[in-house]
Amino acid sequence: MLSKKISLVKKFVKLSKLRVVELLLVTTIPSMIVSLYSMPPLTLVLSTLVGGTLLAVSANVMNQVFEIERDKLMQRTADRPLVTGELTKSTGIGFSIITGIIGFATLYLLTTPTAAYIGLIANQFYIFIYTLILKPRTNQNIVIGGAAGAAPVLIGWTATGSTLDIGAWLLFLLVFMWTPAHFWALSIENKEDYKHADFPMLPTQESYERSTIYIAIYSCATVLISLAVAPVLQLGIVYLLISIFLGSNLMLKSFNLYKKNIKPIKYFVFSNTYLAVIFLGIVADIMWTLRGIAV
Repeated sequence: MLSKKISLVKKFVKLSKLRVVELLLVTTIPSMIVSLYSMPPLTLVLSTLVGGTLLAVSANVMNQVFEIERDKLMQRTADRPLVTGELTKSTGIGFSIITGIIGFATLYLLTTPTAAYIGLIANQFYIFIYTLILKPRTNQNIVIGGAAGAAPVLIGWTATGSTLDIGAWLLFLLVFMWTPAHFWALSIENKEDYKHADFPMLPTQESYERSTIYIAIYSCATVLISLAVAPVLQLGIVYLLISIFLGSNLMLKSFNLYKKNIKPIKYFVFSNTYLAVIFLGIVADIMWTLRGIAV
């Protein structure tokens, strides 16, 4: 009996695609810290993470509900619980609705209504605009759809009660510009899968060279935005050193990707590290500054 319950939990965890969510949550806490320029209460951080995670899980699950037939055609998605029949479509819909409601309520009641509504808008945008309209119709789907993935920055910022200013929108833009290059690298790696499922991803409709040029352009734009973040958020040498070092490496890897000196998956993995460390660099810089003030 216990083993069956554990097995069921594992299926729901797999359905939730938590590995997709975890990197986005890395952007939430630093956004909370920089909005206050201090550490927010732990209970507020936990409430924001729980609410944001549940709303993201809700969107991920509904995305899979709508794409069951296409997921059957791709090797990388053929083992998803809704595709294999381990969980039914109606179960997926119910799970998505429940996690969405609880996530919204958590943000609304334990953080701020603004954070809750931003989370809900991102959830609905991902499900209906990205999944149903953009993804099956245009190779620029992830460019516009990336707005949903950048929303945790705004959720974290407003969860502390701070109003959205240029600093918040600049961090949003940083994640927004980072997303296409990150995802296109993965799309190159899984190009045949997307072709089988008839998804019009950029690498399935453009040559390798043109796809990698787009990746390089978005990589450079991301780095420029990361540098603009420093004066706007009043960050110092710690953040600047981190952003310059990581940015140089990101642009170098995009160039090497174009020259076929590295595989797309290597750029993809590094871009994950890039985003996480950039946001951790913001926290490190603020902590360093506050330490100096305290001394």
